[in-house]
Amino acid sequence: MKTQVFSRFALLTVLLLASAGLVPISAQTPPPTVVPEWHQYLFNLSMNGGVVADWHPEPWPTVPIVGIRLWNTGTRWLDLNPANGVYDWTQLDKWLALAGQHGNNVLYTFADVPQWASSNPTDKICLQVAGSCDAPNDVNPDGSGSDQHWKDFVTALVQHSANSTTAHINHWEMWNEPHNNFYWNGTDAQLVRMVGDAYAIIKANDPHALVLSPSVGWQSGKPMKWFTGYMAAGGGKYIDRIACHGYAKNGSQYGPPENVAKFLVPFQASLKALGLEAVPIWDTEANWGNNLVTDQDMQAAWVARFVIFHATNHIRRLFWFIWNGGSQGGMWQLDPHDHSLPGTLLKAGIAYGQLSDWLVGADTSACQQSGTIWSCALSREGGYEGLMVWDTAQTCQHGQCSTSEYQFQGNYVNYRTINNSQQIQISGSTVPIGAKPILLQNQ
Repeated sequence: MKTQVFSRFALLTVLLLASAGLVPISAQTPPPTVVPEWHQYLFNLSMNGGVVADWHPEPWPTVPIVGIRLWNTGTRWLDLNPANGVYDWTQLDKWLALAGQHGNNVLYTFADVPQWASSNPTDKICLQVAGSCDAPNDVNPDGSGSDQHWKDFVTALVQHSANSTTAHINHWEMWNEPHNNFYWNGTDAQLVRMVGDAYAIIKANDPHALVLSPSVGWQSGKPMKWFTGYMAAGGGKYIDRIACHGYAKNGSQYGPPENVAKFLVPFQASLKALGLEAVPIWDTEANWGNNLVTDQDMQAAWVARFVIFHATNHIRRLFWFIWNGGSQGGMWQLDPHDHSLPGTLLKAGIAYGQLSDWLVGADTSACQQSGTIWSCALSREGGYEGLMVWDTAQTCQHGQCSTSEYQFQGNYVNYRTINNSQQIQISGSTVPIGAKPILLQNQ
């Protein structure tokens, strides 16, 4: 940001001097291209605990990523704080060491109250462990009480992170999907009290840390009803970023990645009604839905289009769920015969890496729809112009993908696919397009 401000000041100085005849017109420089910095931050991953397993740990992702999210990683409150005053940082330290080794920042997601601290330790509604979705036993339904169990844990965790010699937790997601009672079965007042206490502890130890809201699904209905109640209880005082879980599916039914636009518009309207329209949105968990996309080429198409829609709709971060998750968003798979081998980067993972190359350092325009064809323009310094385009009417099965002919406008000379980094020369004014985006380029 400082660089942009300086460049604009320098440009204004040159123009003023030119108008006074002190600088020739030929010496004036055009304003620099302002590239959205968030494009690089769209590439973040959740990973499951196999990456830090004691026996044949899985390799760190080979695709370029900025950050990781700690969820389903053996680092829940009940994992790290198994008894009152007792802490086990073993798994957390493994993650921080790997994040530091690979230069990644870290998002930590709070959830799962230990049974010893739970106000209802036999509650079987909770998804993980009985009682894990209930408020601590020292926080009353109206939010009063000492909240000491939680404050002790947050303090210990924040200080342990701050003292780490490898990596630090930079960002804090204040609860996982509390609109689902199997993750949070307490009151709004209880969670607001806990988030307020945590916010104060985190900021006192690291004023630059970002505190995210509890994550909420961006579909209308139950998620936004819960979030509205949370805000009415005072939760808006403790939000640096909005954490949403941007699944494109409709309940348990398949949803195309283009649903990002469908869900985002009413979600943003709801945030505006709550006075949060200026707060950046982070999508901290999303994929195509468990077992809803099984063909590898269609998985690649889905990932690519999903990332493109996040870029063109100015969502500031995206954490893909989940790198090594099999049918649940998996981009990489373990060798089924020899777990000590590096494993295989799937077509979705290859597409993810290609999208990073396409988008990072580029400026993007809003996508345009014409029937089943979508196109999204991008540009770079030096006169580079590109056009990402695909046809949702096409599909892939058993390694074969259907295409249609697309007649383009513009001086495009080659195109790239999400399969690899190869450039394919264009002859004429049409190119084949399918479910998987291609990138037309003018150079």
